[in-house]
Amino acid sequence: MKLSLSIALSTAAALCQLAGTPASAGSILWTAPSACGTLNCDATILHANITTSSTNPGGSIEPFVIQVHGSPQYCTRLDVFQQNADMQMVVVAPDGTVWKNDDRVPGDLRPLVVIPAGVQGWYTVQVSLYGGRTTAPGVHYNADLAYGRYTSTTNPNCANPSRPSAVGQDTPKATAGMPREIAQ
Repeated sequence: MKLSLSIALSTAAALCQLAGTPASAGSILWTAPSACGTLNCDATILHANITTSSTNPGGSIEPFVIQVHGSPQYCTRLDVFQQNADMQMVVVAPDGTVWKNDDRVPGDLRPLVVIPAGVQGWYTVQVSLYGGRTTAPGVHYNADLAYGRYTSTTNPNCANPSRPSAVGQDTPKATAGMPREIAQ
């Protein structure tokens, strides 16, 4: 009995010590700038998990949300290079500028946003299903996202920067992997 009580007290004391141990977690990512010249080289690769609600009616989706660092010295490239469903990406700069991309080019459903040297700070990135809803509840989707910062405007990773979107509209699409002008 004394041994059992002693073990129980020791276990409780150990658990109390663990409860006070500081820990950190979060969605803020910083990657070192690179001068490499092939697409997505030296990028940080993230596996995005997007889940649809099995309990909330109307096809609610839990998007993948992170914050990445951008600065005036470097372009930032955010490339969903692999996905198992039609995804869209929305990026919000520290100054409120928004980029939204669904299909990098007609026929290629993978989103891509290239931000020219911009505002210093944290950019919020959301990857979710196109349209933000689904009729298939309880489904798990995946997307692989490359996040890189590059040192030169002549770098292929910085080529054809995305134009900011009008509120609620997709960034216009292009034929070379980036947005193009839309006839008005």
